[in-house]
Amino acid sequence: MKLFSKLIKREFKLFFKNEFALLLFFGAPILYALLTGYVYKSATIHDLPIVVVDLDNSPLSNKIIDALDDNTYLKVAEVNYEQKNVDDEIIRKNYVAVVTIPIGFEGNILQKRPAEIDADINGANMLTANYASTGIQTVLSIINSGIEIEALQKKGIPNAIANRQFEGFRINITRFYNPASNYLIFLWPGLLGVILQQVFLLVLALSFAKEFEDNTFKNLLKYSQNSMYLIFLKSIPYWLLGIALWLPITRLYFYWFNVPMVQHLGAFYLISALFILSLAFMGIASSIVFKTQLRATEVLMIIATPSFIISGQTWPLSEMPVIIRYISDIIPLTHFLEGFRKLLLCNASLSEIMPQVVNLAILSVVFLVIAFFSLRYRITGKSYLIKKIKARFW
Repeated sequence: MKLFSKLIKREFKLFFKNEFALLLFFGAPILYALLTGYVYKSATIHDLPIVVVDLDNSPLSNKIIDALDDNTYLKVAEVNYEQKNVDDEIIRKNYVAVVTIPIGFEGNILQKRPAEIDADINGANMLTANYASTGIQTVLSIINSGIEIEALQKKGIPNAIANRQFEGFRINITRFYNPASNYLIFLWPGLLGVILQQVFLLVLALSFAKEFEDNTFKNLLKYSQNSMYLIFLKSIPYWLLGIALWLPITRLYFYWFNVPMVQHLGAFYLISALFILSLAFMGIASSIVFKTQLRATEVLMIIATPSFIISGQTWPLSEMPVIIRYISDIIPLTHFLEGFRKLLLCNASLSEIMPQVVNLAILSVVFLVIAFFSLRYRITGKSYLIKKIKARFW
């Protein structure tokens, strides 16, 4: 135990002497999470700029313009009373939509002739395009309903009966889990998970690779040649530091950016600890297999860079090719984000995220086994499995 404590202190000293690892480990989670929080702090889209081309310039068209401007998603930034090419304005001023009210629009409505309004949506950004489309459709649908009801009233039909006659059926839509469409809450688990993954994989990729490059690995073997002992020796400091840093910062940022805190904290701490453990063993395995720090970090970044895309955070896993789904299953981030989303958005309990917990535990064991046999090979110069087989049968 005394030797183990001495070696743990050695690991902490090596870590705190590495300025890059120190800056990355402590600076990245704090700064990147702050950046993410402030970027998406508004949470929902407001006041998207649109252009209205009002060729009718009538009381009804003015009413439509006022209604569009009152919608929470929209802001009428410009009104044109003559037809002109607004494409250049859309590109230059980043307008998200152009609503065109044609000549004679109100007259056509009053005379019961066909009338229409054109809405051209800027689809360069799918998120703003969807919000703009929703806002415009909502406003025009309400006004259209009002016109129909008013026409019935002019025929002498009482207001209550006119409402019932126009309303063929009601649509009751209830949005569960993030009913306000809060984009920060939607994106929060994914970005926090990616930050944690990048930090741990980069820092742990230096663990054994740095020993190999600095020729200090032989000195480490003087204390012990037990592969499992050395792996836990290298991983425990980072695991403890990661938990000590991750959990308080997460709670602080939840409070800071008004994101509802996970209700089942025990389940959240468990899945976070397993995620950190699986990343630690994954980083250490890479650090052992590839003897240089540069190569180890390069390989891990090749794995980590597309992991967010195939994690199911922004695109359903069910819509991905089978081979992509198999690849995503061997990346810890996929299972952590699925569990984190359930805890944060659906108020899930530990039993409901147990499949993700089990998958992270399995991946931790798999990466540990890879690290163990790779380190045995580094120590003995031959395959540990071959050595065991020869000892048993020859």
